[in-house]
Amino acid sequence: MKINSSEKGQALIIITFAAVGLFAFAALAIDGGMVFSDRRHSQNASDTAVLASALARARASANWEQSGLDRAEVNGYSNATGSTVEVYLCNNPNATCTNLPAGIEDQYVQARITSTVKLVFAPIIGWHEVTNHTEAIARASLPEETSWFDGKALVSTMEGCRTSGDPHDPFTVGGNGTTIINDSGIFVNSICDPAFTDNGNSNSVTTDEGVCVVGGVPGQDGLPGSVNGINPPPDGNCGSQVDPSRYQLPNPDCSQAGSITGSSGNYEAWPGYFNTSGNQTFPDVSPSGILKLHKGIYCLHNGISLNGNWEITTDLNENNIHDSDSEGVFFYIPDGDVTFNGGSSLEIYAISSLADDYPEQFLNYLLYIPPSNEADVTITGNNWSIFTGTILAPTSHITLNGSGNSFSLDTQIIGYDMTITGGGYIDITYNQGNNAVAITNPGIELTK
Repeated sequence: MKINSSEKGQALIIITFAAVGLFAFAALAIDGGMVFSDRRHSQNASDTAVLASALARARASANWEQSGLDRAEVNGYSNATGSTVEVYLCNNPNATCTNLPAGIEDQYVQARITSTVKLVFAPIIGWHEVTNHTEAIARASLPEETSWFDGKALVSTMEGCRTSGDPHDPFTVGGNGTTIINDSGIFVNSICDPAFTDNGNSNSVTTDEGVCVVGGVPGQDGLPGSVNGINPPPDGNCGSQVDPSRYQLPNPDCSQAGSITGSSGNYEAWPGYFNTSGNQTFPDVSPSGILKLHKGIYCLHNGISLNGNWEITTDLNENNIHDSDSEGVFFYIPDGDVTFNGGSSLEIYAISSLADDYPEQFLNYLLYIPPSNEADVTITGNNWSIFTGTILAPTSHITLNGSGNSFSLDTQIIGYDMTITGGGYIDITYNQGNNAVAITNPGIELTK
């Protein structure tokens, strides 16, 4: 076979081009895989860094930025190792957050990571490195103090309707007494038609800020019945339902035993837990008498029942003035019912000062019944009775009974359902300075 001299070396050229192609594919496979792997790792590091910062910020940590930087370093990215790691609030001029709700940019945290990948094969064609940029954004909502239910003095938290066999409507007014609510109003959280019921013949309820009912009101929107004696008349289909679970209140420490000392109708009570058995409830030392309550938290298992002629007061020095640093009580009722009858006279104030390291989260709470205790709470008025501070009982059945006497409440009462009845005079004043604030739950959410 005769070979043409012009064809000599063609195989070498083909092999050379094939080798270049193989190197190109190797560069694409190996270098591209390195770049992709780093980008995925960097994105995961950005996500975990921003969540770490958001969590620290939601917990009110002053070092929330460092928390994100530390988490990125654990994942191999830090300013000391050649990467650039940045953590900002989205209202910072250096941040690059986009498409966020206006006005709350300071609730969002951004983490950015810039990393450089050194290539192995690509330098043959003059490509030495690739820079990856990743970012993540998370929302960090801080705990927020606000008045419970926009400062309504009486609140029914029931969201649904009365079920078969359940005697409790969301909010009921009965009897023939007079109720005055000063500087506030009533909020009924139920969507029922109707959610507000007036069963009284000659009762009178007057509010400065009206009655807001999420559901229906008799006589409105074609609902049968009528509402008498409510001034101004209730406003049906008012506002939106409120989820009580967005607020939080921890259970207090009840590790120390309480005590009652004294005799012959003159007693003093000291804070702590009280365990009673059978049908006995606090106080169980006598059917009547004078009981002075020392400042502190009273954890009353099996509830509290005043069925005698008690005179109970937090005015330890009897100067007829609430001395906030040294006086006041917080009743915590983990189980059992609450009964204040008309034969007893009470002058009780919530603790309104942080003196003696009193826990801030319980400030201005007079009585707390946790959601686990679906208690019956009955407050029957008597002359000279004074209640000051928030009563929080979100799953309890509340009855305010005017009896034939009058009593004053400088308070906010929050219960599952509520009934105003009796023939007496109930004077309720809402003063935010004397009532507790609600703390919204902090939270974090990865948004990008």
